[in-house]
Amino acid sequence: MISLSTRGNAWPLNPLWLAIALVSASPAVLAQNGPQQLDTLQITGERVSESGQSVSAEALERRQASELQDIFADMPDVAVGGGAPAAQKVYVRGLEDTMLNVTVDGATQSGYLFHHQGRLVVEPELLKQVDIVAGAGEATNGPGALGGAIRFVTKDPEDLLRPGQSFGALLKGGYFSNTDGYRASASLYGRLTDNWSGLATLTQTDHGDYKDADGNTQPYTGSERFTGFAKLVGQLTDEQRLRLSYERSEDEAYRLHRPHWVPSARNAPIDQEVVRETVTGNYGFTSSKNDWLDLDLTLYHTEASLEHINGPFGDYIGAMQSHGGDLRNHSQVGDLTLTYGVDYRKDEARLRSPLYGTDREEGSVVGLYLQNHYQLTERLRLSAGARHDWFELDEHLTGNSFSESGWSPNLGLRFDATDQLTLHGGWARAIRGTQVKELFVLDYYRNAEDRKEEVAENVELGATYRYGNLYLAAEVFETRIDDVVGQVTPAVLGNLGELKTRGVNARIGYDWDRLEASLAYSRARPELEGVPLSDDDMAIGTSIGDTWVANVNFQATDDIDLGWTGRFAERLTKVADGYPEKAGYGVNDIYASWHPLVGDQLTLSLRVNNVFDKQYFDHASYGDAGDVAHGLPDPGRDFRLSATYRF
Repeated sequence: MISLSTRGNAWPLNPLWLAIALVSASPAVLAQNGPQQLDTLQITGERVSESGQSVSAEALERRQASELQDIFADMPDVAVGGGAPAAQKVYVRGLEDTMLNVTVDGATQSGYLFHHQGRLVVEPELLKQVDIVAGAGEATNGPGALGGAIRFVTKDPEDLLRPGQSFGALLKGGYFSNTDGYRASASLYGRLTDNWSGLATLTQTDHGDYKDADGNTQPYTGSERFTGFAKLVGQLTDEQRLRLSYERSEDEAYRLHRPHWVPSARNAPIDQEVVRETVTGNYGFTSSKNDWLDLDLTLYHTEASLEHINGPFGDYIGAMQSHGGDLRNHSQVGDLTLTYGVDYRKDEARLRSPLYGTDREEGSVVGLYLQNHYQLTERLRLSAGARHDWFELDEHLTGNSFSESGWSPNLGLRFDATDQLTLHGGWARAIRGTQVKELFVLDYYRNAEDRKEEVAENVELGATYRYGNLYLAAEVFETRIDDVVGQVTPAVLGNLGELKTRGVNARIGYDWDRLEASLAYSRARPELEGVPLSDDDMAIGTSIGDTWVANVNFQATDDIDLGWTGRFAERLTKVADGYPEKAGYGVNDIYASWHPLVGDQLTLSLRVNNVFDKQYFDHASYGDAGDVAHGLPDPGRDFRLSATYRF
């Protein structure tokens, strides 16, 4: 029996129920009623590869997304914990985002500011799409993608312009009841000439301290964030295109020294500021005469910094500069599609402290890659690829230098067994050499001299079935990372051993005329040397209970949309020694949007997160590991109101 009560901690959910649902919707059962001609099913979470999925701008609008947790709320295999926005970390199949290759418009977001805080600062208002690829995969995922890749894609001016419109503006305001916070944004966009268009957006978000469902205010969890973004898009010729963008994000607050823990004598509040600036340029050339020439060049420069003012050890400021590029070409040779190129990144990290002066590190990685897809028959597509990466790091604290290199090959297949059933499978290997450490331990941590590169292997098997408006999918996977890196002794980073994750993902969805419904399930069990990952395995991952996500979207009229999302986590009983079990929970969110004027000129939206005011700790949040290290509960009920006006 599946219990959906919001009370209690146990969740007697059983994957057998999902199997029953899959069987009951199998071809044999459906054949009893005979085939029917139905409209094409529209899948909200579009698959971007056999092991990937996507979040659309429309989904972000429905959620009134203002932070990372909102972006990934519909994905059971992606968890975001931390409670306070500044502490939120992303976990994919139990592995922290530090194990993934994260990019914004192709610009790699490398570096790690502080292991007590999240490292990703992204403004959802700017996003057109977010792609998530779980597990080591294709060569185009970039260097060091042990756990996969997350790709944030920002909007172009053309994404906001209506058909036939040359210039436009968008004003948006929102209110958040739980934090007594607000969000305001203004965008101007338009065609500057026949071949050039531009976009400029300013966003201001201000949140007070949030309250949990028990009515307790969690002190020092508020934040004030400002984001400025500009993009210029040009069609230089019929064959050439150019994109230039600049983004600056500032997050200021008087928050706890360790934002993911409750206040204590060891965790006093201090003034903090996080700033990220990214400049990105993309040039494309697509030959109208040759199928073998379709060139893309991406260049970027990113600066990220975290400043602690009057902290327990004085004024600290850590800064990371990354610059790099990716030059790739796509060639079509008959039924063979080739993607090949070279990428490069250099990272420079500095930490200035009153006790130890300035410490710094410099690291770089160069990679060559080739990925191909071959349509062997009408129903069978094969893929194969490889990349070779060279990693280097100079550690100025000790004077040591590290250099590693190696191959990361992959193989895959996709077989259309029938018009409705598709089978897929793949194997991939990825390596990651020594990289720049997190900024706030540059003056303290050092790398073991015998440290080796980390090597991941990922194997997946899955199937997708479509019948009319019905969609079914399931996959099993095993990820193994040899010589995973962590603290081998206090302040020394070295190889800890083997990390292994096994799991399964499954989805079922159906689309009626005005109603969409789906149910997704994820199970992952990451273990390091046979011991479940704990919340102290920071920069590696954590253990999360089986997770279910249900979605219903209903177009009540041409102008009114309604919806519900339920996220349910089962109790996690298999934990590392000395750590408590993680209680199960269920959280329900609802939304409504209304277009009172013709078209989409004005949109009024209401969203209620945690409708039943459930007191819970997300499994991806830091739990309870002693007298000092207590994590934060998640927010209680939150009414979100917003209005969007387009000119």
